[in-house]
Amino acid sequence: MPTYNYACSACESIEEQIHGMSETPKFICSKCGALMEKKFTPNFGGFIMKGGTPAIHYKEKRQREKKSEQMIERQRKAHREGPKIQPNVAGLEVDSWKDAQKVAKEAGMNSSSYEPWVEKEKNSKLVI
Repeated sequence: MPTYNYACSACESIEEQIHGMSETPKFICSKCGALMEKKFTPNFGGFIMKGGTPAIHYKEKRQREKKSEQMIERQRKAHREGPKIQPNVAGLEVDSWKDAQKVAKEAGMNSSSYEPWVEKEKNSKLVI
């Protein structure tokens, strides 16, 4: 909200008041009790406009782009170098998910839970 200067017509004291631009409140002087008048303030003290010049907009845009690029790079790095899930059956490590499914089936365990990993292994170029 903007800050406005109000001057007392009787004792000439000046006070700052804060209110909305569309409001027209009436203030009473705290010293003498007379009605105060709004004074013109060319600098609009206390009123801050967000945004600014084209240079500021350009700088903000570059900062957003840089943060976005950094975030994308972090995500790529995390997915590329993230923890790899090694196939195993009851603690026995095997070479591939297909082998894990076979071992589970032979051991009488539920082998259907390995299906998504086997499909992913088939579709991917990189075999774990």
